Amino acid sequence: MAAVFACGTSYAAERTVFVAPGIAAERNGTAAHPFATPCEAQAALRALRKNAPDGGPWTISLAAGEYPLSEPLTILPEDSGSPGAPVTWRGPADGSARFVGARELKGWRVRPDGRWEVDAPTGSGGRPLWFEHLFVDGRRAQRARHPNAGFLVPKATKETPLGGDVARMELTARDGDLAPLAASPIESLPFAHIVVHHKWDTTRRIVLGFENGVVRTQGRTLPKWNSWTTASTYYVENVPAALDAPGEWLYDGCAKKILYIPRPGETPDKTRFQYPVPGLGQLLRVAGEPAKDRFVHDVVFENIAFEFADSPRRAGFKGRKGTPDSSGYDVASMRPSEWAPCQAAAHTEAAVLMDGARRVVMRGCEVAHVGEYGIWLREGCTSNRVERCAVMDTGAGGVRIGLPGATQPVGPGDHVTGLANARGTGWNVVDNCILSHGGRVHAAGVGVWIGSSPFNSITHCEISDYYYTGVSIGWVWGYAGSMAQGNTLAFCRIRKIGQGVLSDMGGLYTLGTSFGTCVSNNVIHAVDSYSYGGWGLYPDEGSEGVVMENNLVYDTKDSSFHQHYGRNNVLRNNILAFSRQCQVALSRAEPHLSFTAERNVIYWDNGPVFAKYGATLNETGKINWVDNFWWMAKGAPSFNGKTFAEWQAKGRDLHGLVADPLFEDADRRDFRLKPGSPVVKAGFRPFDISAAGVYGDAAWIRRADATCPEFKEAR
Repeated sequence: MAAVFACGTSYAAERTVFVAPGIAAERNGTAAHPFATPCEAQAALRALRKNAPDGGPWTISLAAGEYPLSEPLTILPEDSGSPGAPVTWRGPADGSARFVGARELKGWRVRPDGRWEVDAPTGSGGRPLWFEHLFVDGRRAQRARHPNAGFLVPKATKETPLGGDVARMELTARDGDLAPLAASPIESLPFAHIVVHHKWDTTRRIVLGFENGVVRTQGRTLPKWNSWTTASTYYVENVPAALDAPGEWLYDGCAKKILYIPRPGETPDKTRFQYPVPGLGQLLRVAGEPAKDRFVHDVVFENIAFEFADSPRRAGFKGRKGTPDSSGYDVASMRPSEWAPCQAAAHTEAAVLMDGARRVVMRGCEVAHVGEYGIWLREGCTSNRVERCAVMDTGAGGVRIGLPGATQPVGPGDHVTGLANARGTGWNVVDNCILSHGGRVHAAGVGVWIGSSPFNSITHCEISDYYYTGVSIGWVWGYAGSMAQGNTLAFCRIRKIGQGVLSDMGGLYTLGTSFGTCVSNNVIHAVDSYSYGGWGLYPDEGSEGVVMENNLVYDTKDSSFHQHYGRNNVLRNNILAFSRQCQVALSRAEPHLSFTAERNVIYWDNGPVFAKYGATLNETGKINWVDNFWWMAKGAPSFNGKTFAEWQAKGRDLHGLVADPLFEDADRRDFRLKPGSPVVKAGFRPFDISAAGVYGDAAWIRRADATCPEFKEAR
């Protein structure tokens, strides 16, 4: 094929435009004279394609290095490729092409007390730039926090309505708990945050006053079903007197300086400090317009890192069902942001945000050190793929798919195919990804969140180190119907979830009708809540039509399987082991069949088989127990105060067995079954536990393993 000529520039026959950072000489996009910025390459490619003789593929080749961003790289419908001939943005295989939304903080001085100090950076008009995230050599540094680890518990809380949807909230600390607030200058307190965790939500408020042990704040009225109570936990941040540990930093809003306590071995001349560009919450924006039937399609992003993004500045919310309110917030304002309760951090945004995307692929990319979610396939996104990507160190969760709500409810007998209109999202794939270290700002962030969206597939992912749920599917409470049908969660490894921070959560969480949703061949463990609800498999309100099979679930705080209420769900051929409080639970009995439990191995070493939450109900609930295998390693099991034979006499699990499954080494969490296992002889179908998690080259697998080095698992 002959070379293409446009604007007087010659491009190679392979249709490649070259980019390299920091090039100051002649720039025309050739390999010898690459463009200096992605935006230059994008503009040139738009012009070239208008004159191209055919619709063949094009590549924007990115050399290694940093590409500073002041605004998102925005991909519009006119940047689309065509089926089989995509437009590809490609970096080196090692991921060393990095789009960076941060600036360096230089000029540190060492004070007599050993702390480091630098003047706050300034923006237009010389005004100091306010920021709430600081990264030191790529590590998210902790703002001056009290307590340094763990949480405090209030002595009392009080809410006073102020009119509309606004209230004053007061929190009374236990004696001595907030000594750093008392020791800090009163004028510094409006630059401090109090962060309160209550059940499954988090509130972040500016400290408006502190007198006699009472912290005063103001904001949106808290929901009555999840307000601050003496069962909540809290901590404070950016408090001058709390700057007391190596690696901590403080934004001194009064003096307009940044302070830092160095860690051993750090020196000012060899330590790199970066802060997100204030207001730059998105690094990549795929901006189709589904409402106008204009889509971005057939675009590939390969081997590119997207790093360092801010959290949008918020004053709260316009209403309980409204969108975040950032009105009146200049990015250079010295007023800290606030956050109102929002389950699963559902109103956060993402560093990579897509609308109207079709057949867009992210492959071998990384999204890291961002303020909210990593990737969001939001509105009108179908047939997209996120493959072998790492989403790490996020302020909220990893990947979001779809929107909350049920714009097109689906009930029994309805069909989803064709119901996802131009603005609907579904049929997307997240495969072989590492999603880890989330919830660093909004603890309620979820590893993978699927809202009202059908037929998405989450496979072979490492989902670990979150403070709330691992994977959440559905966003409609009760049996009203939902678009979240036919989703798949398979061969994923979900671990180190909850970590005692929030409650009412699980490794997997489903909500609302979910016909055709399949949860299979996953390994879920190390799930721990603050109070109640550190469950493994957790079908919540109105979950319906979910099949959960061939999963290994172990070492959870509450039961390995817990259904709040739902109907016609199936729990089949799973290994459920070592839940600390109980093994299986149902917490609402209803007139219909709640679930079928068939051919599961339930293994534990102490405590009851069942739990009764509230008034319920493994005794009166309608559960179809079929051919399950029960074994208590220490002592005799009790089935609600009955022996197994007595429990069977009531018509339950008539062909089930109490039998040692003969695991290779249950104490060391090796759940492979030995030859001659009685449960296999009786019909349990062994599955390959080692197949869960990422796949590919050894380095990629080692990286997934390293997300939780305290767990040594067979692969």
